[in-house]
Amino acid sequence: MKKQKNGDHTISLNIAAGKEYQFRYLIDESKWENDWKADKYVKSPYGDYDNSVVVVW
Repeated sequence: MKKQKNGDHTISLNIAAGKEYQFRYLIDESKWENDWKADKYVKSPYGDYDNSVVVVW
């Protein structure tokens, strides 16, 4: 990820269309957060957590 001048972080990925990808953000190497504007959420197989999901068209 690259930090922008305004403090935001960005990343570009080449991912396949027609699939769903689960993710969470790791903040300051200690706190996991979801993207609360994700396309949907699914239960993680690792404990009582949800993962954010982005659907690629």
